[in-house]
Amino acid sequence: MFHHLNNPVYDSIINSYLIQHCGYSTSSWKQIGLVANTYCDYFGAAQYPGMLDVGLRVVRMGKSSIMYEVAVFQEGSEQVKAIGGFTQIWVDKASNKALKDGVPKEIKEPLQPLLKRSEQDPAVAKL
Repeated sequence: MFHHLNNPVYDSIINSYLIQHCGYSTSSWKQIGLVANTYCDYFGAAQYPGMLDVGLRVVRMGKSSIMYEVAVFQEGSEQVKAIGGFTQIWVDKASNKALKDGVPKEIKEPLQPLLKRSEQDPAVAKL
């Protein structure tokens, strides 16, 4: 793990957002988000020890899936070091089957601001 960024970095950012802004809890909710796809592209080395700055966006929100993307920067630098993300499918925790009503509104609504500049952003769609 030293000198290498990998998916736990952006997984932690996304989970933190879900917990802090959506009230998500794996212990009390009957729904869970399963990772269906993951990727990370590297553009430079980040130094360890050191602090990172990260940006989170939602690329696309489907009926039962959400595609997230995270950009990673070394603190104080404008050069992107890595871009990673994953697609999360929301399912019933007991059966692992897709939710009939799709992604819970408690998740979807607080994620709306993160759709800015995505293909689903109304401002982008008009261009």
